[in-house]
Amino acid sequence: MDRVFEFLKYLSSEKNYSKETIRAYSSDLKDFEAFLEKVKIKLEDLEEHHLREYFFELKKRGFKALTIMRKISAVKSFLRFLSKRGYVPSKTHIKLNLGRKPQTLPYVPLEEEINRLIDNLSGDNFLELRKKAIFEILYGCGLRISELANLKIGDLSLETGIIRVYGKGSKERLVPINRRALEVLKKYLKERETLLKNLSESTEYLFINQRGKKLSTRWIFEIIKREGERYKLYRLHPHALRHAFATHLLNAGMDLRSIQELLGHSSLATTEKYTKVQYEHLLKVYMHAHPRAKSTKDQ
Repeated sequence: MDRVFEFLKYLSSEKNYSKETIRAYSSDLKDFEAFLEKVKIKLEDLEEHHLREYFFELKKRGFKALTIMRKISAVKSFLRFLSKRGYVPSKTHIKLNLGRKPQTLPYVPLEEEINRLIDNLSGDNFLELRKKAIFEILYGCGLRISELANLKIGDLSLETGIIRVYGKGSKERLVPINRRALEVLKKYLKERETLLKNLSESTEYLFINQRGKKLSTRWIFEIIKREGERYKLYRLHPHALRHAFATHLLNAGMDLRSIQELLGHSSLATTEKYTKVQYEHLLKVYMHAHPRAKSTKDQ
């Protein structure tokens, strides 16, 4: 559908959505287009019961609840766009309530697990220093993987220990760099400069491959995943380090508002999920440690 292409272009140019989000929307809308062809319904004739029919079809196909919610959300966003542009009647701006998104707590590795992993990274050469710097910044600054991949040399201020980060919607925020991360970054920058000089290349991006080109998010993901597997952290991924950043700061006593600023969340409600993670952790510690929390069989 030509309108889908126009919608995706709008998300990219005007809403500044990430490439990953746009790819997901594109896939979801192709799925919806196939459904419309199957039931022989035109967009302008769409009613709420058609969306409900699509919802139940997705359930029959075995999609998980979160995936279904995302697909329906993509369709509703598309319909709102079409309605505002006058491509379809306003009735197509359907308010379909499918209930609350199921709450799932994020995976958060323990402080000792991450510290052991990072401290054991050698930092002996360009690749090892790059790996260590990636871990230090993801965990030490709470960046998203896309934010890390798009960091440029000009975004760093080693003198003041600050990184300028451009998050979702190109919103800018300043994040402090801890002392250990600064030390690793300085060593990595020297190796990076030597590599680029030998290659006769130049780039403004901070994290690069051995050919002097920008490091992709996919490759960063693989670096984190492989290193996690070495320490039997099979669920470790870049966003888990962001979760750990927030949760461990909360455990140390930092207030939610400050963590919200550091993460670049537009809503405090998004940050509040980490209080639930903290509670789960405290509950486990309590049940394990308090003498009255143990069953008589354990005593």
